Amino acid sequence: MKSNESKESIFNLKTLSNIKPLRYIKPLKNTKPLPKKWLASTLLVVLISGALIGFYVLSILWRVSEAEHQVMGKDLMLHVFKSDKVFDRPPTIDSYMAATYVQNYKTLNLNVWRDKINGFQHAYGSALAAYEWGDYLSDKLFVANEFAEWMFDRDGVSERDLRDRHRDLANNRTGRKIGVEAWNAGLHGRDADEYIRDHIVAAIEFDRSVITHWRDPIVDTLPSEAAMGCPNLPRKNGYDCLQMARSKVKKTRQRIARRLHFYWNKVEGLIT
Repeated sequence: MKSNESKESIFNLKTLSNIKPLRYIKPLKNTKPLPKKWLASTLLVVLISGALIGFYVLSILWRVSEAEHQVMGKDLMLHVFKSDKVFDRPPTIDSYMAATYVQNYKTLNLNVWRDKINGFQHAYGSALAAYEWGDYLSDKLFVANEFAEWMFDRDGVSERDLRDRHRDLANNRTGRKIGVEAWNAGLHGRDADEYIRDHIVAAIEFDRSVITHWRDPIVDTLPSEAAMGCPNLPRKNGYDCLQMARSKVKKTRQRIARRLHFYWNKVEGLIT
């Protein structure tokens, strides 16, 4: 037994002697920062990409303005195409008491109101983007539009805004479907644009897959915003938070004033 223990101890000493001590690694000196040329080129790529996206969005807005002027009779997007149409006719059941006018499109006489034009805007813009970039990118582009509208809404997010947002998402989905169908049909140029316009008008007037007013009961039956590709969009924006903060400050000041008035009356009673 002792011989075995002595052998093991000798073996352990030998293995320990073979272990080399860890060397101290000195930190690297004179590490050079990223080259300025690389940073400049990266910034240039970002700026160019942003400019191209901006120009494309502007082209979408321009084409939507032109199409709504020609199809619906009035440009409410950019207000660059002049029209003699005025909302001077009585409301209809579908317009929910909104004033209307009549627009002739091919063989159809269309009753037009503001929310109906808005429905055409979303469907046609989404169809253009889906035709040119596919369903996925078109969806993300118009989801970004909903986030922008939410962020810059100066009146806060009301119940009407929430229903209108839900309606916009549904109309975007309908437009994307029509745009993809035009691409799959192998249409190009004017033929593709004519196909998209005609099918959107049919979706508005006949099968009602484009919702033309935020009060339409069909809005209550739509899937959730997350199911339509727009998750995590808050129901309140910065304006709402500011209004809530102001309301709380006002209530706190009133409560403090009432309390001070109560104690002041007590002090006056003790003095007199």
